[in-house]
Amino acid sequence: LGLTVAGPGVREYLISDANVASGDPVDPILINASVNTNLRSFMDIDTIRVTHAVSVGSPQQMHYTYDLDKGMIVQVWRGGFLDATPMWHSRGDGSSRPSGSVLRFGKPIMALQTLGSADGAWSADTTGTSYRPKGYVLDGKARPTFRYQIYNTMVNDMSRILDGKQGIHREISIENPVANLYLRLAEAEVIEMPEEGLYLINDKSYYLRIDDTTAKPIIRNANGHKELIVAVQKKISYSILF
Repeated sequence: LGLTVAGPGVREYLISDANVASGDPVDPILINASVNTNLRSFMDIDTIRVTHAVSVGSPQQMHYTYDLDKGMIVQVWRGGFLDATPMWHSRGDGSSRPSGSVLRFGKPIMALQTLGSADGAWSADTTGTSYRPKGYVLDGKARPTFRYQIYNTMVNDMSRILDGKQGIHREISIENPVANLYLRLAEAEVIEMPEEGLYLINDKSYYLRIDDTTAKPIIRNANGHKELIVAVQKKISYSILF
């Protein structure tokens, strides 16, 4: 397994067993994001192991983890960046974990799908989507834009820290429009809309603000829960406030 870490002024490098100190007791191996930092590792989300996760850390102490296999942000958190002890101590198991107060978004599942109608069931896998992850590109501040192919078009998925550290702003752009394409914004026990364009998730656990005024999200029932989905044309932008 190749595990890499990168940041401004730091050449991307591989961590191997030879780099890991041994001994007992074990001091935690913490990664602080004093600059924008991107780390690939396994990430456990409840009982599911995300095997192609990229954790994106910022000096504003607001961070998130992206699942390259699903095109989904699976968690966000404030505070410290990562505890890499499970990954780098001894032989390690390839996983890291958030160091701060974490907010998870449920079972990792495809973020974009086509539906026959707004009531259509959301599939749990990539069957029929022609999904192919294409990694990410970094801007001049080492902030990633994730890229993948789906339904024979290219998707660019970019998230940035909001001014005032209120949360994360996400923008998804589609190179060639796809008919009946939807973005799954959230799944929760309770989803409410206290005002136009603002959605309250699980009794103030977090908010979603739709920044694209042309988008009209739909709150629908799904397997005993609520889902928030929105049709996507060329671009959709929203903010996760937490």
